Amino acid sequence: MNDELNNSHDDTSNDAHDPMVRRAAQRYGTVGAMLAGGMVVFDKLLGRKPKEEAAVIIESSSDPLDIDRDGITVELNDNITVFSPAPTKRASGLRVVRKRRRTQ
Repeated sequence: MNDELNNSHDDTSNDAHDPMVRRAAQRYGTVGAMLAGGMVVFDKLLGRKPKEEAAVIIESSSDPLDIDRDGITVELNDNITVFSPAPTKRASGLRVVRKRRRTQ
């Protein structure tokens, strides 16, 4: 019967749903795997197509920095700036956090 299900599917293969069924089996046991498998079959019977993931495009106003060569500085707020040197310039396990004190 399993061969019949594998041979009678459309573009969406059962392999795409295997991780979901395995995760349900790990978290909820045999009953969870059965329920997840049933929901996959139910979804196929309704004829829904899987959602396509949209491409994510992020525009930047400047060229990206080479943090492997220059390191990186991030300003968290007005008082805290975090700097991480490039991996080749780091002392073992050393991180620098600079706090600016407010002048009133």
